[in-house]
Parts: sequence; C-alpha cells; structure tokens
Amino acid sequence: MKVFFVMVLLSVAMFMFIVSLDLIMHFPLSGIIEKELDPFRVTEGIEMIFFSIFALYFAIKAIYEFVKKKQNSNSS
Repeated sequence: MKVFFVMVLLSVAMFMFIVSLDLIMHFPLSGIIEKELDPFRVTEGIEMIFFSIFALYFAIKAIYEFVKKKQNSNSS
C-alpha cells in the first residue's frame, strides 16, 4: 500500500510540475490537461488488449496476496 501511495504521489507531483511549466510558458489553460493526457490515450485494439492483460495481472496478484494474507491470519 505504501508503494502505491508513493507512486500516486510522485505521479501527481510530476503532472503538476508539467502543468505549471506549461502555464509559465503561457500555453492556454483550456488545452493543457488534454495535451498532457493525450499520450496516454489508448486507441488501437492491441493497446487495449495489452492494457487489459496488464490490469488483470495486477488485479489477480492483489486478490491472491489478500486471500493468502487472510488465510495466514486465520491459521495463526
């Protein structure tokens, strides 16, 4: 959970840093967010498949670790 929090915190900090640099360079405020999120847009079918597999892997891993932790706490 700590790792997830640190990843989110660093991602938000970097995103805010990029947006602030765009504001300093006088880009219009209306297009900054769209410009920053554009590279992350998933448009092709193969990208959607890989993203789904990636998300499914982490969801299954998280569920497995949660169940394993619960079983260890019940058996102790």
